[in-house]
Amino acid sequence: MDQDRYGARPRWHRLALGLPWAVALLVIGGYWTLVSWGVIGDTTSETFAIIGPLVAGFGVALGWVVLQRRS
Repeated sequence: MDQDRYGARPRWHRLALGLPWAVALLVIGGYWTLVSWGVIGDTTSETFAIIGPLVAGFGVALGWVVLQRRS
């Protein structure tokens, strides 16, 4: 995007749009990971053992990008 032409988005726009998604991905991925390890509940799941950490990692990455200040 050409910032001279369109301007930069205000920081609160990025926080309002990105931070809830980052937190949701982190919580869901963490929950799935704990379920797959058997910490929550009595069953374990190979599928959640793969997908859970990936989803949580995407949440952390999105949060990192949203919270970074532009220089």
